Amino acid sequence: MKSFGVKSLQRSLRSSSPNPIPKSLARCSSTQASLYKKLTSRPPNRIFDDLSPMLSHRLNITLADFLPPSCYPPGFDRNDPNPSIERRHARHRTLPPGHHLVYFPTQVPDSELLPDGTDSVQSPGEPFVRRMWAGGSLKFSYGGGVSFDTDSRSEGYWCEEQVKNVTMKGEGDNEKAFVTIERRIREDDSKKDEVPSHDAVIETRDLVFMKKEKVQPPPKKLLTGQTESLNPDFSVSMTPTKTLLARFSGLSFNAHFIHLDPQYAREVEGHRDLLVHGPLSLIMMLSVLNPQLKEHERISSFDYRNLAPLYANEEMKICVRRDREKKSRFNVWIEGSGGGYAVKGSALVINQGEVGNG
Repeated sequence: MKSFGVKSLQRSLRSSSPNPIPKSLARCSSTQASLYKKLTSRPPNRIFDDLSPMLSHRLNITLADFLPPSCYPPGFDRNDPNPSIERRHARHRTLPPGHHLVYFPTQVPDSELLPDGTDSVQSPGEPFVRRMWAGGSLKFSYGGGVSFDTDSRSEGYWCEEQVKNVTMKGEGDNEKAFVTIERRIREDDSKKDEVPSHDAVIETRDLVFMKKEKVQPPPKKLLTGQTESLNPDFSVSMTPTKTLLARFSGLSFNAHFIHLDPQYAREVEGHRDLLVHGPLSLIMMLSVLNPQLKEHERISSFDYRNLAPLYANEEMKICVRRDREKKSRFNVWIEGSGGGYAVKGSALVINQGEVGNG
């Protein structure tokens, strides 16, 4: 097992000391203060990955039936599902935006999973036992020669994950814990003598944990998100299937039952069908956005919020629109089957020659 780079380890130890409770939390509930201290004082979770290009290729195969060819990454051929090693490395020298989401999964044995199939690494514990993906952000670095290079000569990458914040909303049975997680991904520098590598991606994930509740029959009328008010420059309509969700669960090492077991989703969580993964929605948005960029443009950052659930077997529409005033900004959103925003995002792009250190 490769060791975490000495330079990176020293930086991590300095930054992983227990976080003091901010003064602002002194005015908050005792639950929030105690959960903040409990979760932010956990040591960073460090995950190594060699970034095998085959995993990214399988993700492309998984999405191929749901995206038009114009949204395929450069060099991908859906009719060549088993390319040679030489061609595979040549085609996938850099991961497409968002593909890092199927790498660096939390690695725990089956016996340590919670009753809903999730892990306990970021969980606040009882009574907040139901988890959903609320949103997050991405910052990509294309400056200083830092990229997700999947060249076989690479020493691999490390992801350092840590809870950064906890906030509470609601009261009583409706009380929710919002947990913000930061992930920093960088190349392994354990065998390098030069200046340490920069973060290739800085990601934040906002997870919401809710209390167990009495399940009621799903409403006959479809719930909708916020009403959209923009006309897209480009859009892709697709209907996620249960096999798409199952294959993505496998690729991302995700055993959460709301994506896999329709009976559990309905009878335990109160949903009308399997839920589309938050990271899968994000990858689809980035996949539709990327071909709309000019040749010299690259995605620098992406912020998004999940406003309403997306379900299997229900059509969704992924939309992209360049801001008319600020040309470096794109609005990206997903409309659910009931209309309105289900996911709402915003991207900033830079010219390829610009340095975008997160």
